[in-house]
Amino acid sequence: MDKKEIKSILQEALEEEIPSSQVQLWPAVKASLVAGESHLNQQGIDMYTIKSQRTPRLAFAFLMVVALIVIALATPQGRSIAQSVLQFFRIAENTTFPLDDSQIVSNAPEALQPTAMPPAPLISAAEAEAQVGFDAAELPYLPEGFEYLGARLYGNVINLEYETQGKGGHLIIQQSPDGFNQSDWDNVPAEAIIPVMVGELEGEFVQGTFVVYPGEILATWNPEAAIFRLRWLQNDIWFEIAKYGNVEEIEYLDQAGLIELAESLVFKP
Repeated sequence: MDKKEIKSILQEALEEEIPSSQVQLWPAVKASLVAGESHLNQQGIDMYTIKSQRTPRLAFAFLMVVALIVIALATPQGRSIAQSVLQFFRIAENTTFPLDDSQIVSNAPEALQPTAMPPAPLISAAEAEAQVGFDAAELPYLPEGFEYLGARLYGNVINLEYETQGKGGHLIIQQSPDGFNQSDWDNVPAEAIIPVMVGELEGEFVQGTFVVYPGEILATWNPEAAIFRLRWLQNDIWFEIAKYGNVEEIEYLDQAGLIELAESLVFKP
């Protein structure tokens, strides 16, 4: 029995059960197509309606989020939360880093000549303020053991500088609206950073610095170095108070001492 015979037998059996004259195939297909088209059109209308309704809702939600952020930052609590995510010291990846060729000290006579750029000239705080366009915060009194030198200006950064009588100790109050100029020498290992409070503001305190030991080609972090730094943000100005030198008359300026100085800063009219 071939395929044609099998097909003929099946068709005859089907005809006996369901006569072809009773099958209305096209009207059923047409009705199905019309129903499908109608359903698709309705879906398109519904989707457009949903999209049209969703657009202003998304815009309104976005504006609400912006408004909440603005309101939050306008309150002390909101500013405190925002400051909590700040990082004042950039974290060093390692406790050592390689020196550039120009930083490696040799015994050649030409290497003993000074290569660092000279410091900016000393000017008054008022002159510095006039050039940078913002009011500098100043100490209302002369810290014990120091003499006031004046201000130095580096771009938009104001440094108010103090020095001990023997020139073995220094105090620098740095302030800028643009943050801190940081290099590898300014980086700090994470374990050296101590979170502190300057009044109601969050800040960070660090003791130590990177140093180069004789004969070394690497700078190594020294946590015992007599360099203390305190950083915080106040009124959109980035502050750092740094004490340099292990001089007896300024030993009182430890972590608590620097915080006390920071909290006493005032903006003079």
